Formats: sequence, structure tokens, C-alpha cells
Amino acid sequence: MINKYIKNSNSTNYFKNFVDKVINIDWQKINYNRIAFINKAVAKFNDCKYLEIGCETNICFNSIIANNKKGVDPNSGGTIKAKSDDFFNNNEDFYDVIFIDGLHEYNQCRKDIINALKFLNNNGYIFIHDLIPRTWIEANVPRLQGLWCGDVWKVSFELIKTKGIDFNIIVADNGIGIIKKNEDEINYYDDYQNLKNLQFADFLKRINEINFVNPIEAFKLIN
Repeated sequence: MINKYIKNSNSTNYFKNFVDKVINIDWQKINYNRIAFINKAVAKFNDCKYLEIGCETNICFNSIIANNKKGVDPNSGGTIKAKSDDFFNNNEDFYDVIFIDGLHEYNQCRKDIINALKFLNNNGYIFIHDLIPRTWIEANVPRLQGLWCGDVWKVSFELIKTKGIDFNIIVADNGIGIIKKNEDEINYYDDYQNLKNLQFADFLKRINEINFVNPIEAFKLIN
């Protein structure tokens, strides 16, 4: 379903990572965001234990309906001021729903996912923000503009091969990854050496490997 959005741009090539194709989606015209999907998952659990990695201004964190929730951010927002690596190293709790929206770089995001899977209850959910960069600028590392997805999209190609989970990307709100844990032991599929140097052009070439769902399909997955 994502291919229909890929279009040629009219930009001029001035930069090394330039790609003359874009994913032509106007997120403002899709009337669902990460908060709606996370709250749908939270509502499935009695006294849901919720964890958010990367809270910043608390726009998402304050909107989550869970009473039992923790938010981790090294700078602002949430309830715990710490880097996610340090938090997980000292964490002893397990969670039903985890939202990852920390540093938008592949290396850090994959560490957050690997750690989150260790502390996710059976049948729990992990949501990951910013998995559909629309242009090479949104995907560039380092950051070039305000709206930034970075290269966290690379984790998608590991998650589709990780056994014991279901993984899809919701076409809404910059691309929301949704992981459903199906087995007790999860062995994260490590393809770091092959993925670390890929660029936005590679994302477009391999995009059909990923299963994308629209918002209505996503709500059904969470039922």
C-alpha cells in the first residue's frame, strides 16, 4: 500500500545523500496519531503498566490513560530524568505497553527496542515512532530540519525477521511501528552490519519487504 505514495520530487541535487523521490503523504490529512493507538492498547489491560522512552514536552505522555506509567527522558518530560540505557540497566519492572520515541538514530533505537523486549509482558505491545521518513532530509543523520525521523527506519528490517513477535507499521503520524509479543523468549534479529550504512534510497528500494497497515487495520490488530 505504501508504493502509491512514492513520487518524484522537483528538487535539485546539492547534497551527498540527496534522493529525487519522496513518500508523498500529508500526515495532517490522516485523522489518527500515536496517542490513539497506544491508548487502544493500554485499555486492553487491567491496571496497565506503561513505559515511555523519550518524552520531551509530555504531549504524548500526559495523554496516555494508564494510571501506572513511567516516562524516561534525559532532558525534560516524563517522570525519570535519565538516558534510556541507564534506565534499563537499573530497571526491574515489566510493562504491558511501551512507547519508544527517543533519539532518532538507528543504533540507539535498536538498543531501546532490544531492552524493551526484555521487560515486556507476554501479549504486550511496543510502539515505535517515526518509521516512515518521507524525504531524504527527514531521514538524514545528523538532523537537518525540525521534523526529523532520522534513520530509525532501519530497525524495521530487523523486526520483520525477529521470531516471536508480530510487526507492522501503521501509515499515520510519521509511521508508527507496532510490535506484539507472542512468545516468552525473543531473540532480536541482528543485521546491524548490513544496515548501518544504508541511506534513504535503500529504504525506498526495500520498502515492499515491510507490512504496512492503515489506521483501521491497526485498530483491528490491537483488538
